[in-house]
Amino acid sequence: MQEEQVILVNEKDEVLGYAPKMLAHEKALLHRAFSVFIFNDKGELLLQQRAAHKYHSPGLWTNTVCSHQRKNETNIEAGKRRLMEEMGLTANLTEVFHFVYKAPFDNGLTEHELDHVMIGFSNKSPRINPGEVMDYTYESLENIESDIKKHPEKYTEWFKIIFDNSLGKLKEQLALKMLQYPLEFKPIFKEKPWGGYKLKSILNKNIPGNHTGESWEISNVPENISVVKSGYFKGKNLQELIRKYQAYLLGKNNYKKYGNNFPLLIKYIDSNDDLSIQVHPDDNIAYKKHRSFGKNELWHIIQADKGAVLYLGFKSGTTHKAYLEALQNGKLEYLLNKIEVKKGDTFYIPAGTVHAIGKGILLAEVQQSSDITYRIYDWNRPGLDGKPRELHTDLALEAINFKAQPDKKTENFIDTPYFKIEKINITNSKTINIKELDSFIILMNTGDGDFNINGINLKKGKTLLISAKTSKINIDMLKPGKFLMIYIL
Repeated sequence: MQEEQVILVNEKDEVLGYAPKMLAHEKALLHRAFSVFIFNDKGELLLQQRAAHKYHSPGLWTNTVCSHQRKNETNIEAGKRRLMEEMGLTANLTEVFHFVYKAPFDNGLTEHELDHVMIGFSNKSPRINPGEVMDYTYESLENIESDIKKHPEKYTEWFKIIFDNSLGKLKEQLALKMLQYPLEFKPIFKEKPWGGYKLKSILNKNIPGNHTGESWEISNVPENISVVKSGYFKGKNLQELIRKYQAYLLGKNNYKKYGNNFPLLIKYIDSNDDLSIQVHPDDNIAYKKHRSFGKNELWHIIQADKGAVLYLGFKSGTTHKAYLEALQNGKLEYLLNKIEVKKGDTFYIPAGTVHAIGKGILLAEVQQSSDITYRIYDWNRPGLDGKPRELHTDLALEAINFKAQPDKKTENFIDTPYFKIEKINITNSKTINIKELDSFIILMNTGDGDFNINGINLKKGKTLLISAKTSKINIDMLKPGKFLMIYIL
């Protein structure tokens, strides 16, 4: 049988000719080669242990596949061919870089290669070819890096060179791929004098106390920055991810507009008692006084006790003078519109609207990334420390829009100047194409359904962040229901 030929090249990867494989290694001739790195959805690398009878580096651990291109064969074609021959796998491959190395071996042979490095992704179990491979394992890049430092003799020379010189490139490509999986963050719980138990009893959250009023699901507010709960990015916070991945995470237009600031704050709120009567500043006032976004927000009712109400805006004809008199006499609530609510109702509350969430309501809140609230009246109620909470009556007076009267949003697509919200009803598994959206997407499961989203579970009360790099939302329906889809255009 004729010996396999390798492609001789110069350092520009220009073809110089062909030579038998063994001769090329005996004379240390520079030739074309490739290395394939296959990762699973945990971000772990598939390693192979080379068969004991290999003519060099027998029994050593290395990347998933490494070999030589054939004449008239592209790098990708060669990588796919050898991946099947050695590991019994198929995967889409992407070339990420190449490098030249020269490594002599104890048997007198020398590897002198221009090595094309390709990556791919697969969760399938390998079917190894025992003529080429004696074993395989999956390991994180961090564990491999540590083990190479402790036991370099266990690994092939080219694999160690790639780790020494190009680990950053591998991590970058891996991270961009892993950004296509939804991110779930640890909730940030807030104890409030009006908080209760519904975040636990209805949304199944592990609340910390007897007065848990808020669960901040996604936040980049200073001192309250969300941390990834699980998966490849576990332990990373939202600010770190934005700074590193920028438009890949936010979308090109959003990153251009907001930079490293995440523009939204996402919450669940449980009002076991009436919240304070309050108002939020608009962008102009908030920037002038606090160097912050304003606070325009939307409420979507998840559950409401019988007779539960929202206080939204003033009754028609309310004047500045009437407001001050009612505030002084403790009768402010009588000037406000009271709206009885039920499950599924949705309200958009522009900045400047005097408002309060009434007792007995569990809701999802989507708002600009701001924690600025001007508290006007707190029902003469003490805070959790037993002392009255601070009021901001002077600041509030500057921010109030006396004519603001928000109405209920009945449509399934809600278009606001600060975010877009779609109410998605899922009765069958489906795929939503988001390739051209150019925005991150937030999914909030506010209904009774149960879904897997691109392989990550979205149960009732959960919230997922999907990066702008993601092209499709694959929804595997486990139980029919609805969720909110939030994005910015």
